[in-house]
Amino acid sequence: MTSGRDIAAIQLCDALPPWRPIVPWLRVHSIFQRACNVQTPQGRLWVVQASDMPLAPAGMMTDCVDLRPFFTVGERLRWRDETCLYGTKARIELGSAMPVSTRLIPCGEAQMLARLAAQIAAFFSHQPEKGIRLALRTDATLIRAQTSLVHWLRTGEGDLNECLMGFIGRGEGLTPAGDDFLLGVSLILHNWRFAHAAAFNAALLPLLDRTTDISRAMLEQGCNHHYSAQLLALARGENETGPQAIARVADYGHSSGHDMLAGILTAAHALA
Repeated sequence: MTSGRDIAAIQLCDALPPWRPIVPWLRVHSIFQRACNVQTPQGRLWVVQASDMPLAPAGMMTDCVDLRPFFTVGERLRWRDETCLYGTKARIELGSAMPVSTRLIPCGEAQMLARLAAQIAAFFSHQPEKGIRLALRTDATLIRAQTSLVHWLRTGEGDLNECLMGFIGRGEGLTPAGDDFLLGVSLILHNWRFAHAAAFNAALLPLLDRTTDISRAMLEQGCNHHYSAQLLALARGENETGPQAIARVADYGHSSGHDMLAGILTAAHALA
């Protein structure tokens, strides 16, 4: 960290709006070692991140490794000026943060989609089943939802709303496994410019009150073409080989990364 109670922001998602007067204060929604979720007066969630976290949509990466000593759930963070956000225990200096885009610019090619599906399948062949992949072995409702979703992805036919309701909010944690799975599906639809992407968004958005605040924010951002840095790297195929990018996604959370990859694999396999 910089010194004392100061935290410096290193990167800043450029999708965040101008600070004032649109957002006069932020309320701490939830706090963990590597992430502090803060809520605007309008109910939107932003995230203050530790230095080892890939930049998220509506995120600000800081030079801090443990955010828990600096924030309290329920406290309000206010602006001292346009580049300093402060609470009862810490100040976040934003003046030198580098703006970084989290927006997905569609760049997928057909042959890349088939290769991605094969690489994820190969990765999973050496991994223990957990999260959504484990549930898809035994949960009849989830199995039916996946089968119906694959049919819809291939043909555009069927009750998409019913398919999505089989996944949304299913599982435990801040981002349930079913939601992480749907984010992976969203990434494929948007990056490969499939005709059904708009219909997917239109069906998904009204269902988001069925899940957690953090999942709702994550899926709203996905519908708006904003994704975390590791998902963007996987979609773009830049700087890393496919297996390296897949491993980086897999490392996210206890099973969230695996659940996202399962959604990517399902959609890629259906559409390749």
